[in-house]
Amino acid sequence: MSPVPLVLLHHSGGSAQVFHPLVDALPQQFVAHVLELPGRGRRWRENSVVSAQKAAEDLAVQVAEAGITGKFAIFGHSMGAYLGLLLASQLEATSGGAYCGTLFASAAAAPSGASPLFVGDPQEAEEPEILDKAARFGGLPPQILAHEQLRERSVALLRADFAVCDDFVRKHRNTVTESRIVACHGTDDFFTGEQLDRWRLSTTSGSEVVPFPGSHFYITDHAAEVAATVSAILGGGPALPDRRSGVAHR
Repeated sequence: MSPVPLVLLHHSGGSAQVFHPLVDALPQQFVAHVLELPGRGRRWRENSVVSAQKAAEDLAVQVAEAGITGKFAIFGHSMGAYLGLLLASQLEATSGGAYCGTLFASAAAAPSGASPLFVGDPQEAEEPEILDKAARFGGLPPQILAHEQLRERSVALLRADFAVCDDFVRKHRNTVTESRIVACHGTDDFFTGEQLDRWRLSTTSGSEVVPFPGSHFYITDHAAEVAATVSAILGGGPALPDRRSGVAHR
């Protein structure tokens, strides 16, 4: 079987590290490309981007630099789901290049019905408000909250990423892709069935909703299950018991 390129896009305030368990659990035929936005991980010295368009452009450059051609898949977690949608849509406008066949939109409400996290500009939000918003999605680890420098750096990164998310919802919520969309979520997360079902409005192809045990970061707690499901959906593994929520659109 030919290698299957899988691009992974992290959440707000996150980095490539969140995908280590999932990458380790993927079958050998998958080639994982874990992309990072500026301001974190190996790119920590770079200035963070604060617009969805700039983020998508940065990711498109990374896809090209990775040598990805033809059909590939995207697994975008939380903020990464929105950026994955925007990236997939924009790549479709580039003839003859890489294109996304399947977008796994993980732990995110469908953008068509989403609201910005902030009333005003997230870049002007004070630390308590940033931390309060982050707590909705699991929050920062206690050891980071207790360390002043790490906390300040994490808050700055969250502020930039929240600006990216709000910019996407305000300007790009009606983005549509030709990619098939698989909306993955933890059953203990706070998204409603309607919010997940509305991902069907972001694609001209089929969509479905697939639940997993766990909360917002089910991808680390249940990495083996996620990897097996991704493999089965992309045709790279044995058929699995039907775990879908019953919401499917063709």
